[in-house]
Amino acid sequence: MINFQQVADSTKVIELTKKLETLTKQIDELEKGQSFWNNLISTLDVIIWPLALITFLYLFKSQIRGLMDRFKSLKISQSGIEAEVDSLINETSTDIGMATSDTLLIDEGSIIPKDGSSIIPKDGSSIIPKDGSSIIPKSSEIKAPIKSYAESPYQELLELKEVINQKLKGIASQNGINISTSSNFTLVSILKENGKISSDTSHKLKKIIELNNKALNAPKITHEQVSKIKRIYNNISF
Repeated sequence: MINFQQVADSTKVIELTKKLETLTKQIDELEKGQSFWNNLISTLDVIIWPLALITFLYLFKSQIRGLMDRFKSLKISQSGIEAEVDSLINETSTDIGMATSDTLLIDEGSIIPKDGSSIIPKDGSSIIPKDGSSIIPKSSEIKAPIKSYAESPYQELLELKEVINQKLKGIASQNGINISTSSNFTLVSILKENGKISSDTSHKLKKIIELNNKALNAPKITHEQVSKIKRIYNNISF
């Protein structure tokens, strides 16, 4: 005779076993899923910064390209200035010629302060003594070398610019021309208009002033180049 209690117990065991197997599979799947996410997170930790960098470069590629072009053009422009200065030196020396010495000369009696400051007041007015005489002798035949305090090619160019400026202002002062500018270009034009320098001298002076200004903007100007510029200036008589 079949024991119904035994059959019921056996059925419960089978059902329980099936549930246990199902639960085991679920746990396995859960562990596999957790392992997947752990691996994904680890992978993201490794690639997140490269991805962020690539995204940044992509989003701002136009700005980055523009910035690189500016650096490139700056480098090209600097080398371009160097080449332009060399070319201008050769062109100007052909036009004006070169003196044998690069020692800067001033009219004897002119005052070029050691600190490089101007003897002409900042308001541009001339200094003419009450007796009508000039502080700069009217005869400019006697020249005297100035002592250079320059420690670099750039400072030498500044000295040359100051010497030209003082010479032009001296001529204006000698001739009672009231000046209200410190621009060497303008001073040359004023002296030419007043017949104090010739058109040829005006042309040469503007060429050397342009060359000097261009050289002042050349970062790698050399002593040799500055020497040539000063020798060109010394070949101009005015």
